[in-house]
Parts: sequence; C-alpha cells; structure tokens
Amino acid sequence: MTLAVILLPVFLYFNDDLNPIPLTLGIAFASPFFRGLLLFITNNYAIETIAQYIFTDIAFYICYGCMYYFLYWHRAYRNDSSFFFTIVLCDYVSNILEVSLLLNFSNYSLHLFKILFLVALLRSLISCFIAFLYHYFTLMIRKKSHEQRYYNFLWSVSAVKSEVYFMNKNINEIERIMKNAYLLNKELCIENPSSKNGSIALDIARDVHEVKKDYQNVIKGLGSYFEVENDSFMRLSDILKIVLMHSRSLIRERELDILITVKNQIDLQINNHYYLVSILSNIIANSIDAIGNQHGGSITVIVKDQGEQLLISIADNGPGIPSEIKDMIFQPGFSTKFNQRTGDVYRGIGLSHVKIIVTEQFGGNIEVVSEEGKGTIFFLTLSKEKLTMEEQS
Repeated sequence: MTLAVILLPVFLYFNDDLNPIPLTLGIAFASPFFRGLLLFITNNYAIETIAQYIFTDIAFYICYGCMYYFLYWHRAYRNDSSFFFTIVLCDYVSNILEVSLLLNFSNYSLHLFKILFLVALLRSLISCFIAFLYHYFTLMIRKKSHEQRYYNFLWSVSAVKSEVYFMNKNINEIERIMKNAYLLNKELCIENPSSKNGSIALDIARDVHEVKKDYQNVIKGLGSYFEVENDSFMRLSDILKIVLMHSRSLIRERELDILITVKNQIDLQINNHYYLVSILSNIIANSIDAIGNQHGGSITVIVKDQGEQLLISIADNGPGIPSEIKDMIFQPGFSTKFNQRTGDVYRGIGLSHVKIIVTEQFGGNIEVVSEEGKGTIFFLTLSKEKLTMEEQS
C-alpha cells in the first residue's frame, strides 16, 4: 500500500477541474522512477527486476487515470458515492493489471483477487475518509463564517433602519419649522412691509426646505442601500442569536468581564425584526456600559410567554441607575454618555427612541426597576399580534 495511491484520489477529489490523464501520466513516470531509485539504493535487486517494477507501476497509474477519466471525470453529474465506487474500481483493476504483469499473466487464484479487492477497498476508504472529512470540515467552517457575516449584516441593517425610522419622524418636525417660518414671514410683511425680518423668515423657510430635501435624499439612499425583503420573517431565537453575537463581540473588544445568558421560553416568527434587534441591542449595550470594568459582571435576558403578550426582561448586576436621573432616562435628548474631553454626547437611538419603537411598532411598554449598588432590570411588554403581523406600508 503506497502513500501515492492513497493521496492520488484525494488530489483528484479537490481538483476535479484538472484532466486526470495528464496528471496520472506525470505521476506514472515520476513516482515509479523514484520508487526504483529507492529499491536500487536500499536493496540488492537486479536492474531487470527494478525495471520490471517501474514498468508495472507506470501501467498501474496509466490504467488508473484512463479509467477515472471515462468512468467519472467526463460525466456531467458527479457525487461522492460515484466517486468512491469509481476509485475502488480504478484501484482494483489497475492492481490486477500490475500484478498480472509481474506474474506474466499466470498463476491466478480466487484468493489473489480477494486480496487485491480488499487492498483497493481499504485504500479507497482511507482516501475518501481524508477527502470527505476535510471537505465537510471546510464546509462547516465556511458556513459558520457566512452565518456570522450574515448576522453582522442584519445587525447593521437593524441599526440603520432604526435611524431611518426616526429620520422619517423628524421630517414632520422639519415641515412644521418650515411652515412656521413661512407664516412668520407673512405676519411680518403685513405688520411692516419694509422690514427685513420678513425676508429673513422667508430665507429660513427656504433653507429648511433645502435641508428637508437633503434629509429625504439621505433617507432614500440608506433605504435603497440596505433594502431587504420587507415581508421576510425571522425566528425569535435567531434574533436573540444576532443580538448576543454583537453584544459578546462588544465585550471582547473592550476586554470586559461580563457574562451574557439567555433563557427563551417561546419562539415566534417575527416580521419587523430589525426594530426588535435594535431595541435589545441598545438596552444590552447600556447594561454593558453600566457594568464597565466591574469584575463578575452578568447580564441575563429572559423571554416569557404571557398569552397575547411577550415579556422580555434584561437584568444586569451593574451599579444601578441613580435615583435622581431614573425618571429622566426615557426623556428625549437625555443621555449619560458623553466625551469627557469634548463634552459631545455619544449618539445611539437612545432609550427615548427605544420607548417610541416599543410603543408604536409593537404596541407595548417598557419599564425599569433599578436599585443603586445592586443592578437594573428592564421589562419589555410586546404585543404578539404586532410582532407577528405583516408590516404595514
């Protein structure tokens, strides 16, 4: 049993675009001569005997390559089963030819054919085990890598869609400002036609109108770039997997000692899943920020079925929310995250926006229970009907 005969099918399996005849012809002349050189150096074989071994090896590989070509390679449809049976047959017939040449086509026996078949079967099994194991292991790693990239993409889409959601809401505010500026212009012109204030108010209305158009172009551009099927559903378990993957990645990047666990008692097919990903990611990110460098940090997400509603609790063992700001955390514009050097407030959709999405998109409510020094628990109550219904355009 030579190593070359075992590795040859493995090479053919992973290079199925290569014509096997030129390949086996190359092996037919390279491998036997190498074997002949070893026999010449390590043994006292006569030159004629060594030449006979070389000739029979050449015949073996030429026969192997031709059979493989006609039985498998030129066929349009190939699979692992046909590959295995092909290499067994190629090895067996080529072995018979090699032994026949050595025996001068005489002294055949049933026992000899049994031995040759067992050798061919064993070598083929080893070759296929190596090839198939490596192939499926590679596929498994590739699948996992694709899954992670897909989940990262979905998380990014969720973040963008949440921002676009509030940008669309801000369009109404922009229109209100533009309308008020225009009305102010009319009033000022009536009161004092020669005053420049009326022109200033009109210029403000025009500038706001341009801002509105730019705003709409940004929304349109983001919407088209991150466009996915609006009617696609996603399982709640997959949503939790996306959120956990992103959150754990955040913990690793910051080198924090925080453990996140999930206890899910129900699995639903959720349509507007991007908003739910954004909500959960935001709350968990707040918990991660709150725990910070604290040792033994933990975040627990529990999903419970409550009839027509879904209850999600997100608990952490961080320092808790100070009582003086607890009533303000859901107010628009409020944030405890800012750059201490510049004073700039860090942007995110924020808890005020989380509350709006929970209310408007899921017909639910969000509450917080926190005790300083012990931790914080956010309770999300969401309507199952809103979670599973098709998104209204």
